[in-house]
Amino acid sequence: DYCGYIGGSGDENGSGIAVDSSDHAYVTGRTLTSDGSFPATTGPDTTHNGTSDVFVAKLNATGTALDYCGYIGGSGSDSGEDIGVDSSGNAYVTGITGSFDFPTVNAPYPGFRGGTDAYVAKLNADGTALVYSTFLGGNDRDYGYGIAVDGIGNAYVTGRTDSRDFPAIDPLYLDFGT
Repeated sequence: DYCGYIGGSGDENGSGIAVDSSDHAYVTGRTLTSDGSFPATTGPDTTHNGTSDVFVAKLNATGTALDYCGYIGGSGSDSGEDIGVDSSGNAYVTGITGSFDFPTVNAPYPGFRGGTDAYVAKLNADGTALVYSTFLGGNDRDYGYGIAVDGIGNAYVTGRTDSRDFPAIDPLYLDFGT
């Protein structure tokens, strides 16, 4: 039972939250704070890079301190929309990026395709590095809105695409006349 803030002098928006089996809360969103007042001390990146960056934070079980807090982002506008956590404490994040230089690691889709792309990123359990991070999109606007993780660490993402060339594998396509 707690309530608090994660933020700096700019505009922040928390979009997703998950809780692990030890009652640690994981939060993601976006931050516009670039003056150093946002509490990014540990994470995949501790430097604000773009117009807005994704933030990922893990709170201790009592909500009295951050276990880690850091950024993921490129030179454009990026947001964290949802977060999941596996049984080992790895955090999985999805959202929207407008950054051609969004950080990719072990990426099946390492290149920005255009418009905006969805992304999927997995952070290690101590929040210091990306295990993987990939774009997910086509040549138009793509959005990652929700993420879930199963018992063996597979990530499932839902969102929206306006791209006719979205990288679908064995797609189920229903044409509703739109």
